[in-house]
Amino acid sequence: MAAPVMTPEERLAALFDGLSRIERMALLGRLEKAGGQLYRALAAEEKNGKARQAFLAAAEDEERNGNLLARMSTPKNKCEKCGKAFGVHTDGYSCSFQCTFCGECATAFQFICPNCGVELETRQRLQ
Repeated sequence: MAAPVMTPEERLAALFDGLSRIERMALLGRLEKAGGQLYRALAAEEKNGKARQAFLAAAEDEERNGNLLARMSTPKNKCEKCGKAFGVHTDGYSCSFQCTFCGECATAFQFICPNCGVELETRQRLQ
């Protein structure tokens, strides 16, 4: 019996199977940036000025999304407050934007990010 044929959308979604949240964000960020490049290539080929501008605007959106996801999925290797370096197995605390703090500084901030005001949680790291 033949395996069911997957749609292109299902094949793309399958790229994310088994990945952690931070790994999914990192992959999606890379795909967004690649999408921006594709929109720019389409714009370069487009003869209609309005369509070209629409492609360029879409490219900027994709690149902005890709940069946001890259920032949100790139753990830092030291505390932003005191500069304490994190080892491979050192737990720190971070918010969704990867603002990162050591345990002492996170405690001093009552586990609330001083930059964006959201809860600091045990930081996630890419495998």
